[in-house]
Amino acid sequence: MALGCQILANGLPDPTLAQPAIVEVTESVGETTTWSLLYDVQIVDGDIGLLSEDRLGPEANIAIRVTDGDAATILVSGPVTQQRISIVTGGEGSQLEVVGGDVTVPLAREAKVKVWPSVSDAGAMSEILGAAAIDVSDIVIPNAVTHTDHKNALVQREPDLHLVRRLARRNGCWFWISYDALTTLPAAHVKRPPVGDPPVFALHIAGAERNIDEAVIEWNVEKVVATDADNRDGFSSSDQSGGVDRSPLAPLGGMALADIVKGTRRARLSVPVDDAGDLINRSEAALIDEGWFVTATVTARARRIKHVLRAPSVITLHGAGKRHSGNYLIQRVVHRIDDDDHLMTATLIRNGWN
Repeated sequence: MALGCQILANGLPDPTLAQPAIVEVTESVGETTTWSLLYDVQIVDGDIGLLSEDRLGPEANIAIRVTDGDAATILVSGPVTQQRISIVTGGEGSQLEVVGGDVTVPLAREAKVKVWPSVSDAGAMSEILGAAAIDVSDIVIPNAVTHTDHKNALVQREPDLHLVRRLARRNGCWFWISYDALTTLPAAHVKRPPVGDPPVFALHIAGAERNIDEAVIEWNVEKVVATDADNRDGFSSSDQSGGVDRSPLAPLGGMALADIVKGTRRARLSVPVDDAGDLINRSEAALIDEGWFVTATVTARARRIKHVLRAPSVITLHGAGKRHSGNYLIQRVVHRIDDDDHLMTATLIRNGWN
């Protein structure tokens, strides 16, 4: 394996565990992080020993730790979910792929029907994630409405993980998991996209500091920039107005999409809510979702940049011209680690330009 990459069984280094030839991890905002370990296997006395290795068997826990500059970081930790074995006649060239996900995998295993009694969105998420032994100290929801059974109760008709993601998204928040580098213990983060965070790293396309070879950048302005949202509160016979003229997020550039386009791009929302503030929150969430109109794809090597790109963090892109140079959010990273290097293909998104 590339220097600094460790495969941890049950959160601990284990020198007796076979090391894979290739490790792949895909992390993406709003999705379960997935991973795979590819082994070159040998057939000995008519058997393939790794196939009966309990540490790589069903629901065994694997964590992947890598070097990030002078520190270490956990890319993912979670259960084995499947295996693929490719057997070649004679044995040489046979391969075993062990596949798994992150700590949220068990939360998607059971579809539930439940009416939550007097709970806020943050309260429901904290209860679900806390019961899964995930730290919930960083759940920051702009909506503090308590849903009660005599108004618009919170009704669940899905697995716990799907409910958490639904509640995060309707509040304009991203949900992701991080891990303690030493203990591998997980922590949940639910908050609006961290556009105000300082950049953690700079990527350079040109000049003496060049550390990547190219970036593919595209934009699409056919996005909604405003909402109409009028509702009638059936419990108090009052009108609710929740229209929003632009995304509440600060642009990662001098101009947001609402400043750039001139034609009408407006959506109409009709959702049952408890008050006008809740309706405004839903409108803001829709515009946050629509606001990412610039996308950049870059490929970087850890050996060259001395850093590991992670979603979702802010990075600065240099050398893309005045319009497209600046801060971006990392939305997705595919890590491919082998004996040679740690290759990262990252999708960067931006809600503004210069």
